Formats: sequence, structure tokens, C-alpha cells
Amino acid sequence: MQHKFLLFGIAAVAALAIACGDEVTTPAAPSSTSLPTVDAASTDAASDGSTLKATAPAPQLPANGSTLDSLTPNLVIANSTLKFLGDVALVSTLQYQFVVETSEGVPVRSVLTGAGAALTGSRVPADVLQPDTTYRWRARAEYKGTYGPWSAYWTFVTPKSAAALPSFQNATELWDNLTDGRTIGTLAGGANLVAGKGVYLPTLDSHVTYTLQSTLTSGTIDFAVEGLKSDSKGEKTKVVSMQEGSSEFTTNPFRFNVEKRGSDHPDSGKFRMRMITGDAVNKIFDSDRILPSKPLVASMVYVFHVSWGGGLVRLVVREGSTTGPLLVDNSFSYQGTYRPNPHVVHIGGPIPRGGATDATVPGMTVRYFYVSQGRQWPAFNMATVLGLGGVGR
Repeated sequence: MQHKFLLFGIAAVAALAIACGDEVTTPAAPSSTSLPTVDAASTDAASDGSTLKATAPAPQLPANGSTLDSLTPNLVIANSTLKFLGDVALVSTLQYQFVVETSEGVPVRSVLTGAGAALTGSRVPADVLQPDTTYRWRARAEYKGTYGPWSAYWTFVTPKSAAALPSFQNATELWDNLTDGRTIGTLAGGANLVAGKGVYLPTLDSHVTYTLQSTLTSGTIDFAVEGLKSDSKGEKTKVVSMQEGSSEFTTNPFRFNVEKRGSDHPDSGKFRMRMITGDAVNKIFDSDRILPSKPLVASMVYVFHVSWGGGLVRLVVREGSTTGPLLVDNSFSYQGTYRPNPHVVHIGGPIPRGGATDATVPGMTVRYFYVSQGRQWPAFNMATVLGLGGVGR
């Protein structure tokens, strides 16, 4: 069950705790020498075993019982207060122990972090949590060897791995897993599915075609690809493309493509994008010729993010994961509204008027293909974003 919190007095601090994420640096001790202290040796333990006269911190986020969209959640508490020593400066020197356990009580993470102002956050790092798993967590205040009572346990469920998320389509989204040996698209030109890897496009005329349920005048396309190399065969070969219906691609009034120039082209290894908004003669908009920051290697996985809308097209390509080294970040402006009807999307591209050498980048294997109105890629923070290649960040 999702809980909603109205933290009017501390909303700004909550936003800061969530935005900052990682453990808060412990504040320096106040310079005053007259602060009251708490000594473990002189303080009787309470019935719960605590030796610090403080209230238990109160869990705030993520909501108790919620299902997350990330494997690196920020755990947030409302800070403890001291029962007898109400000195504000002393409260600020408290530290907080955060413990995350499996639902069976097996600890998977324990960390001590300095206090924030009113709220304290602790980000769970990558590679700690498993996908599709229920965890519980709690926290307590600590000071100079003494510790307060534990908070109540709160639970959360981590997201499924991308490999386990079945394909689906609705009015504003299309997700094709492609690693499960199936597709909701139409295979063409010898494109074939490789279980555990994705859809393999062996030749220039191989591609996968999807017809969206509605026109996306703005949106994003995200996917992971391997087998992409700078000197692949062809000329103006397509990584991904869109059009209106199934008419000839070159003259289509709503053509869009992300090209990777092949070895038969003078710009081999460079990317270029084109957007046409209803007039294939007078409304043609092109990006620069984009050279990645390093050569493309077939054995590497690359994560693509393409966006359009509001007169701007952008291409971002990263190496290895969604936060890996940046190879491409390029955008260009266009005029008009992109409104194909029906809205058709291709992995690669159909053979255009110029022939097969201007169709698909050959040798690509694509997985986790997602088209939406701009929602976050379902694989962005999930485990096995890269399938057999490793775990996403």
C-alpha cells in the first residue's frame, strides 16, 4: 500500500535528502564545551536495550509496502529527538544506523551516516539488492557508543529484472523485451530472435516493424544494442527509424531516422539524424554529422536514448550501461509537428529508394526496445539491463 506524506514543515529538507541520495557527511562537533553528554557506562538501558534517551526515528520513504522502480532506493527517516537533552547542537551530532534485511531477517546492508537537517537519507548502492525481492529496513540514532530505539520496520519490493518484464503495448507505450525469444513486432529480412540476447539483424535488409496504437507527437525511444561497429557494411544505414504508414521511406512525409554511416560512405562511423514533419520537400531537418567519442566495437553493449518533441530532437548513446561513458549527446531543432498516422517505428529500417545499402546497420542485436511519450525506460534501473552482458547501473 502506498502512503502519502504531507511534510509541510520539512518539505524542502525532504527534497534535499532525496536529491542528494548518498550518506550525509557527519557534521563537525560543536565547539561549545558545555554541551551535555550521554555516556553508555552511566546510562541505564531501556527495556528495548537502547542506551540513548532518544525517540526512534520515523521512516518516511520509500512508502511502506511499495514496489520500487529502482534497485538503488534512498531510505529516508525523520530524525530522532532527545528525551531529556534537548540541545539542538547535540541533536545535530547524532548518527543514524540504517539496516536493510531480507524479509526473513538476513542483513544485506548496514551503514552509519551523519544526521541531516530534520530528515536523513541513506542511498542503497548498486549491486546490493536483487530484483523482484521483498526487503525490510529500519534505523536508529547513535551517539558516542550509545544507541536509541529502533524505528519500526518498513518494507519495499524491488522491480523485476528487465529480462523478466513481458512485452506489452498500450496507447502511449510499447515495450518489446526481445530476450525471451518472442516479439510483438513484425520480423523482416531474416531478422531472428536469439533467446537471452535479443533480436539479431544479420543483413542490410533485416528489420523489425511496430505500428503504435496512437500517434506520438513527442516521445522517446530507448534500447540496448550490441554488434554495432564503426566500419559495418553499407552507406546511410539505420539504427532506428519512424514513418507514416508503409509508403516508400525516402519520400515519406513523416520520416525520421538515426543513421550510422557504414564503410561504403565517406563519413563511416558517424551518426546523423533526419526529421521530416509532413513535407518531404520543404520540411527536412538534419543534425550534424556526429562522430562518437571513441570507435564503436561489436563486442560492446551500447544504450541508446532518442527523444523528439517541442521542436527538438536529441540522441544520447552510452557505453556499457545507462550511466556508462558518454559517446554521443547531440541535438538539433526542427519546425512543425511530428504527427504520422499511423505511426510506424522500425528497429533498423526498410529498404528505401536508394537500395539496401541505406537500410539497416547489419550485425546488430537489440533488446529491451521501448517507445513512449517520455516515460523512463523500464530497464533504466533494473537488474540485467544488459542481459547476459552484466548488470545495469
